[in-house]
Formats: sequence, C-alpha cells, structure tokens
Amino acid sequence: MNIGFIGSGHVGQALASLFAQAGHSIILSNRHGVTSLQDVIARLGNSNIKAGTIEDAAAQEIVVLAFPFNTLSQVQPELLEGKLVIDATNYFPKRDGDLPKFIDHKIATSQYVANYFTGSRVVKAFNSFGVVDLPQLSALPAAKKIALPIAGAANDKTIVKDLITAIGFVPYDAGELKDSFKIQADSNIFGFEGTRPELIAKLKG
Repeated sequence: MNIGFIGSGHVGQALASLFAQAGHSIILSNRHGVTSLQDVIARLGNSNIKAGTIEDAAAQEIVVLAFPFNTLSQVQPELLEGKLVIDATNYFPKRDGDLPKFIDHKIATSQYVANYFTGSRVVKAFNSFGVVDLPQLSALPAAKKIALPIAGAANDKTIVKDLITAIGFVPYDAGELKDSFKIQADSNIFGFEGTRPELIAKLKG
C-alpha cells in the first residue's frame, strides 16, 4: 500500500521503517519541507521511503498522523477528506496545554481528531506506548507478540489490523473512537507492552 506520514519525528520514522520493511511505499513529510528530511531518509536507508510535501503524503491511500497533538490545526482539514487516517497522536497536558475537554474526558482525543478532519475515516492506533522499542518488539515469537489496541469504525479497522499484523504485532479491537478513553495516554495501559491476554487483563484492572 501507499502510506503517507504527516510528521517525521520518532513515531513517524519508526513506523515508516516497519511499514517499508513490510513492502509498503512510504512518503514521509513534515511542516519544514522536503529538504529538511534528506538526512532522515538517508539514515533510514530504505528505498521504499521517500521524502515529500504534506500534500504528497495526504495523497496516499493511508495517511498516518505522527505530529505533536498541539500542531493539529496546522493541517488543513479538507486535505484528508475521504482518506483513511491513522491517528498516532497523543494529548499530553504538559506539552499541549491544560484543556478540560480532554482532561475531564468530555471527548476522546481521537474522536476530536475525527471531528476536525470531517469526511475522513479515522482509526486510533500506534499510540499506546513509546516507539523506541518497536523494532525489537516486532521480532518477538508468536506466543509473545505484543498487542496494539485500535479504535474506529469496523471496516476501517480491518485494514489497520492487517497493517499491524504485517509488522509483527497483534491487533486488539478496543471499540469505537468515542469510547477510546481507555486506550489514551492518560489511561492505565499507556506504556504497557504485553500480549493480547495480558492487555485484556490490564484493561479490566
């Protein structure tokens, strides 16, 4: 598949590498422009990963949001209309500001993202723990594979589940976006790395 990334920090680079290794074609972009990505592309060293503009990334079959939550408004909402969007962002009050609607769980952060990108199909994924360990964790044997929770509409989650499986993880369906508080950065599973049964037990705890 052709996958675009808006955001090229640690999250974007780690996921782009794993997707590229699985045979997908990647466009990596950021707000600083194509030239700022040349060293990153060289370091990643995979011919399936290329630098592009945000518009280039937005034109791909799937678009991954991998930027700080507080920069959401810098991306024009109509840019992703009709697209399958993977929301890999997290809201952190210390970085993004004290916003009661998120702190008090008046709306799930990924539901907010979906509301912002009206007309897009948003799936929450790849934001339950840090990305530093992703390459090592992806190589674990079948009995120890790490579960990654996702939330969104059923048909869209099917595609994302396939992506997760292809890079060596086990998808866990956490329901709809509006109920995804339980897998946010302020939940008890944030930072948790465990198998599917272990994740289910943690969610129940």
